[in-house]
Amino acid sequence: MKDGKIVQIGTPEEILINPANDYVERFVEDVDRSKVLTAEHIMKRPETVDIEKHGPRTALERMRKEGLSSIYVTDADRNLKGYVTADDVAEAAGKEEKTLKNILRTEVVQVSRETTMHEIFDVIHDAKVPVAVVDNEKLEGIIVRGAVIAALSGSEVNLNGDIS
Repeated sequence: MKDGKIVQIGTPEEILINPANDYVERFVEDVDRSKVLTAEHIMKRPETVDIEKHGPRTALERMRKEGLSSIYVTDADRNLKGYVTADDVAEAAGKEEKTLKNILRTEVVQVSRETTMHEIFDVIHDAKVPVAVVDNEKLEGIIVRGAVIAALSGSEVNLNGDIS
């Protein structure tokens, strides 16, 4: 509200991410974004392979196409099973293995959609792969370090987690 007129209506997150004008932007500039924005605001759609359908060659092909060094593994219902690395997948493919089960890494750092960025700092710092955003065992998204940094710096982050 400015001079008795409503300037912008929205959730705190919407106002912080997309201020309507310079006045609102100045109003929210000192807000600690890490305590307002959540995993849901910065997560990206994950690339995955299906443990029941895909083997090492498919995983390797998908990782090469997307420029990834690891990829999450789910089942047909998107339940998170773990992840595999490019090195492990390449070795398994060279040995003509048909399944990902023997190279699956199951120690996955997970957060919920509601986890604040402030809480994500501690887990993303040491994570070897993007942090998994999981809801009822289903992989909903991933968080990469760059998204956290961009969101904190005030870069454009829309409500779908896209940063520009």
